[in-house]
Amino acid sequence: MRLSATCLSLFMLTFPAAAAETIADQAQHAYDVFAGGLSQQAFLSAELGQTAFRNVAGNWVRLNGPDSKTGTETYGADTEKQCKTPATLTLASPTPMSLTLTTNLKGTNFTQSYELIAGSTFGEHTDPLSYFAAVGLGPDKVGDSFDQQRALLLSVANGLVQIYRPSDDILVLTRDRGYPIVLARCPAK
Repeated sequence: MRLSATCLSLFMLTFPAAAAETIADQAQHAYDVFAGGLSQQAFLSAELGQTAFRNVAGNWVRLNGPDSKTGTETYGADTEKQCKTPATLTLASPTPMSLTLTTNLKGTNFTQSYELIAGSTFGEHTDPLSYFAAVGLGPDKVGDSFDQQRALLLSVANGLVQIYRPSDDILVLTRDRGYPIVLARCPAK
């Protein structure tokens, strides 16, 4: 009886260690996130879009992360509320190698397109005319100051982007300048 209790005690003490993820488990999770769970050959031969964009169509919102003033983390806490506002974005994948993001603002809207280059790298393109109209920098705004603002905005809204999909309801876009953009799927109506 004493031996059984000792064995049970030893098992209970070692159980948390047995449940801990190994390096191999952690590496597999990293490959699942950053390579879409694809083999090296599949990743390098432009197959990421087939997994990353599967069932992506629908409304999404941008998560705001920590509040810039208080530092309070609000990751996803207000997703459902945001989904009922013009802050929603409509995502679609017209081909396995492309993604489109369209705004749903009350006024002028714009679309950003992402075309797969290689691996998880996409070329981002934003139509300048509709984008500038949507952000209040249309052709009616003239002068050096407005030209500089437009140039800066275009440099941020066009370029190379890394796209990751760590889960069915989360899509992450990272660029060389700026905080990652994390999008969350809106609940079905």
